[in-house]
Amino acid sequence: MLSVLLLTKKANHTANVLLAVAMFALSLDVFHSAFIMFGYYKDFPHFTGVTYAFTFLYGPIFYLYAKIISTDNHTFNKKYFLHFIPFLIVMLYGFLFVYLRSSEFKLSLIANREKPFGLEFFDYMKPVHGLIYTFLTIQVVRVFNNKIRNSFSNIEQINLNWLKHLTIGLSIIWSIVVVNYIADEISARDINMDHFIYMAVSVLVYSIGYLSLRQPRIFDRTEKVENKIIDNSKVKTAVGTSYKKSGLADSEAEKYLNKLLQIMKNVKPYLNSELTLRDLADKLSISTHNLSEILNTRLNQNFYDFINQYRIEEVKKRLTDIQFKNYSIIAVAFDSGFNSKSAFNTIFKKHTGLTPSQYRRDFMNNLKVET
Repeated sequence: MLSVLLLTKKANHTANVLLAVAMFALSLDVFHSAFIMFGYYKDFPHFTGVTYAFTFLYGPIFYLYAKIISTDNHTFNKKYFLHFIPFLIVMLYGFLFVYLRSSEFKLSLIANREKPFGLEFFDYMKPVHGLIYTFLTIQVVRVFNNKIRNSFSNIEQINLNWLKHLTIGLSIIWSIVVVNYIADEISARDINMDHFIYMAVSVLVYSIGYLSLRQPRIFDRTEKVENKIIDNSKVKTAVGTSYKKSGLADSEAEKYLNKLLQIMKNVKPYLNSELTLRDLADKLSISTHNLSEILNTRLNQNFYDFINQYRIEEVKKRLTDIQFKNYSIIAVAFDSGFNSKSAFNTIFKKHTGLTPSQYRRDFMNNLKVET
């Protein structure tokens, strides 16, 4: 069902086709696990092992999903097929040395009699391959989440944290697989955790499939605004790096910075929860590239932190204003430009060291003492 839903979803179509393949492969994989667990292999031995190579599919698919969804180019690059070479090698090996063999040979494999060297080697490569792609996927998500901070003032609906968290979950499971292999080698007892591992992987991977259906097409929001995501190959952040070929002189940068600060003070564009780098650049009549440069090099901040700093100050001002005493804290936060309670609480504590309720309570207590 997840595969069909992913295939028919128009947003992020190329990326979702990849996940649809993963969901379908995993479904067969889980079915095969049950097929072995309940002993059906005794009646249908030739179905044994048909999903063996599927493990080498999941890592590349999740990595490429993250890579495709985090760029404005949603096409499947031919170079991406290189990531599936290990899967094809294992499939070819299985076809030549396992699938074409007799039913007696396949039954002996399930009985854990001596395995061919190739299968034993691939068994050990599975967790290594999985952990490598888990690391690569987390890196893609981390870079993407950092990039969108240069263009959006609210990122909770468009970040890929859900994928990072679930991928970390997969890495934990792969670590359990490694521990299981090591325990089997050093222990006289056969410690088989396959069923637990398959159940945990199924929950996580199906969660990825479900949550991906809720993932918006991020670049639909940026294509109208000159691809707001700043290209890291051309634009460097303020930490020990510089901008190339911006054409913005120091005097111009200083002039635009002063204009920017005046707009933030008088117009308060940060009250708009959907404010983007493009919106603010339009108010200054400069390019997004130059505005990002000013923020990074003059203020040592990205767009996300710059805007939310003003929002926090607005919240602090309203929380200590008698006019807003009957407003709930979350109402004050939303009126100040935030659109997520969790993000607001996190950012507020980062800036003040207190929760919003503690901040308001401390102010009220101080007010009582003074009166």
